[in-house]
Amino acid sequence: MEDIKKVIEEKKAQIEQLRDEIKLQAHLGKEDAKVELEKLEKEYDSFLVKLKPFTDEVGHTVGNAGEALGLVADELKAGYERVRKLF
Repeated sequence: MEDIKKVIEEKKAQIEQLRDEIKLQAHLGKEDAKVELEKLEKEYDSFLVKLKPFTDEVGHTVGNAGEALGLVADELKAGYERVRKLF
């Protein structure tokens, strides 16, 4: 179960790094990237809300929640990578 927590935390760190890079680039540039970033920010906020109880409960009951959260993280990461390519 700690492996799942580690994977999720690594994905979160990757997403945060992409997010920070893109926010800086968006501040400096393209309007279409800004629009996409705004949508991703809402999804990121939702991801964080879902992540908190998961990490609190990781030692108790994980089930499919870890896998589902991992998929959400992968989708977010892919979205941020799409926006990064716009620059």
